[in-house]
Amino acid sequence: MAQHEVFARDEWRRGWPVVTASLAGITLCSMYGYTIGVLIAPLEAAFGWSRAGITGGLTIIAFFAVLAAPLAGRMADRFGPRPVALAGVPLFCLAFGLLATANGDIRQWWALWLFLAVGNMCILPTIWASTINRIFVANRGMALAFALCGTGVAAFVLPPVATRLIEHFGWRGAVAGLAVAGFLIVFPLAFFGFRTAPGGAGRAPAPAAAKPERGELRAAYLSPRFLKLMGASTVFSVTICALTTNAVPVLRSFGHSAHAAADTAALMGFGSIVGRICGGFLLDRIDARKVAAFSVLAPAITVLLLLFAGTDRTVASAACLILGLAIGAEVDACAYLAARHFGMKNFGALFGSINGLMLLGNGIAPFAANYIYDVTSSYSSVLWAQLPACLIAALLFMMLGSYPDEEAAT
Repeated sequence: MAQHEVFARDEWRRGWPVVTASLAGITLCSMYGYTIGVLIAPLEAAFGWSRAGITGGLTIIAFFAVLAAPLAGRMADRFGPRPVALAGVPLFCLAFGLLATANGDIRQWWALWLFLAVGNMCILPTIWASTINRIFVANRGMALAFALCGTGVAAFVLPPVATRLIEHFGWRGAVAGLAVAGFLIVFPLAFFGFRTAPGGAGRAPAPAAAKPERGELRAAYLSPRFLKLMGASTVFSVTICALTTNAVPVLRSFGHSAHAAADTAALMGFGSIVGRICGGFLLDRIDARKVAAFSVLAPAITVLLLLFAGTDRTVASAACLILGLAIGAEVDACAYLAARHFGMKNFGALFGSINGLMLLGNGIAPFAANYIYDVTSSYSSVLWAQLPACLIAALLFMMLGSYPDEEAAT
């Protein structure tokens, strides 16, 4: 027991710079998703675009991710995650800043999002999680949890910050300012801290350098386990992102002011951070499929609270907090399950595929939700649709079965 504790402490001593850099990188990767909701109203006023048209940029990223995310994961498997991340951070920040040059032509807006999609592929959670999974064993769940808190930090900080930046500098100034700040904060942390071999020369360890076998990778893609994990992650993402990305406009549709909606939606970020830490603690101790199944069922409470008492600020705050707790634990569990069920040799490609499909949901869901709003002037039907979808996702997670090493031991 004492030897295990020493090993666990040594992991944190060697790996904390990687976790810190990964936290910053995942926060940056989440920037566009947690600012687009705040930008909807100013862009509607400036150009007269529909909400579906504005969030069409998310759909572009989503479809691009289906093909590009697995390729980015394979690049990380072959060359190591560090060079991919160091190229991706400045590219993403440049692309995000260029959104401020939108000229009123919706086609130009979508073209700018296509450029953003390229940069986004290089800083996906797959890239950061790949290194963490190689460095951490005893504390893998908790290390992933801390790193993936980046989405919670983004959800907690960016909506209110972007709202106030827009008030003082306009939407163009807010977008440009966030891009510059993102680069100045994240790139130094990634350059000095994100090393595949902490304390060494930054080279990828032997498992990362090994060339993945195509037959082995193909077999993993077609295995029932992977299809269930992929299906559960995708179903949950498609449904829940309709609410997380559109949290501010959804709350405003219930009568909350711009400030109140942004501050209330930020509670998702706080809840996500708490959910990730608690989820990481549980992942290192109990079967991750149970953690994932519970986390994807919890948003049903959020939906019911909003549907029946969403005009009340306290109830809306509780709903956003619960939603944050759920999404905080779920993404960590997906990364953990992929590593435990399929190992690290092809982790980048496999989790990259899952990540790509989750991004597909992240793009389709807001577009579809806002199209429904444009037609019906309500998000109610969108909220009701999440209830059966969360149940389906939970069942798929529970059908994964035990970890392969545990099955082999029985």
